[in-house]
Amino acid sequence: MSRLRITYIASLVILGVLIAFTVFQPIATVGKYTEVQKEQLLETESEWIIQFNIINHEGRDQNYTINAMVGEELFSENVLIRDGRRFSYIHNIRRDMLTDGVVTFAIYKEGEATPFEQATYYLK
Repeated sequence: MSRLRITYIASLVILGVLIAFTVFQPIATVGKYTEVQKEQLLETESEWIIQFNIINHEGRDQNYTINAMVGEELFSENVLIRDGRRFSYIHNIRRDMLTDGVVTFAIYKEGEATPFEQATYYLK
């Protein structure tokens, strides 16, 4: 066999492996994420109620930290969500708690410095 033929066959094999990797790699990583769903903001005469669901699709149990900044006050909650399960978070904000009308929520996975989800509400 000539060198040219061996090089040609080797390059076809490498090309095939690369194509297979790009096609099948995204399929292998599907389902390894966390999502926030059903964000709701309800207003009553005396308070606002903020609710959302955190759903764990990480493939393992995961610890999360939920930080709520209401005015100058920080509320923090640590939760363990089992794989495939959902956690409903509810936070009540009384009108007298708001100083500037800004409420910020940040959700962190354990060991990560950057939140994977963040939301800011401007309440009046």
